Amino acid sequence: MSPWRDRLAVIGDECGFTWPEQVANARALELNSIELRSVGGRSLDELPRAEVDALAKALPDAGLAVVALDSPVGAGRITDTTLEEDLAVAERWLELAGRLGAPSVRVMSYAQGELRAQAWHAEAIRRLLALRELAARHGSRFLHENCVGWGGRDAESARLLMDEVGDEHLAFLMDTGNGAWYGYDSVAMAEAVLPHIRHVHIKDAHPRESGAEPCLPGLGSGRVADTLAAVLSAYPDMTLSLEPHLLVQPHLGIRCEDSEALRQSVGACIRSLEHLMERSEGVST
Repeated sequence: MSPWRDRLAVIGDECGFTWPEQVANARALELNSIELRSVGGRSLDELPRAEVDALAKALPDAGLAVVALDSPVGAGRITDTTLEEDLAVAERWLELAGRLGAPSVRVMSYAQGELRAQAWHAEAIRRLLALRELAARHGSRFLHENCVGWGGRDAESARLLMDEVGDEHLAFLMDTGNGAWYGYDSVAMAEAVLPHIRHVHIKDAHPRESGAEPCLPGLGSGRVADTLAAVLSAYPDMTLSLEPHLLVQPHLGIRCEDSEALRQSVGACIRSLEHLMERSEGVST
């Protein structure tokens, strides 16, 4: 097994529908880590306490570490929620992170809504600073993903955002495939925020007139190998999570209840990533 495989995780709902299926499939795929987002079609923070407690026991029993949780905070329009509402949701996710042993929780930086550009920027910064303060109180960390929001539009916006809010309690989650959806170069994005990157999502896609079409890592426009080379050259021990989006795209309401199909799709992504890493010079392992 390649050394980087020891640091490879998968987002749970991409490899199984129920949490027992997510745990079993991650282990069947010879992974040591998992990232959690939804279970049985429900957001993780909607699970009853008893179910979270059962999951919290099952994960270490199966030998799985939790590398991050994926909250929806910041993924909607900035005019659709208040800061107080966002902080309440964020606190639930931080509490879940504590119970599940996750060091980080994913957030985004809000779609524009009805605000003008300058007001959008200012309000996104205000909310992320408040989230950073909340994470500090919990001794935890939020990870801003290069996806929906002011700081996910392009490399320069991401750099400016992290210059304003980045620290040990609010770092950067680099997704290799989101550039196909939002029209920027993944390597340029990674290089712009390199000092702040603490986690990576691996996916790939072909740009389309409306959105993008996900594909196996290395077959799309995400420049997965080059992006990983940029990140791993600076952080050889960086955690990496597969987010294939081949059968599951929560932002579009696309879910899959066939856990065997999910396991097979993630297995195909792992094999494609292995071939990509083997072919690519300069990708540190």
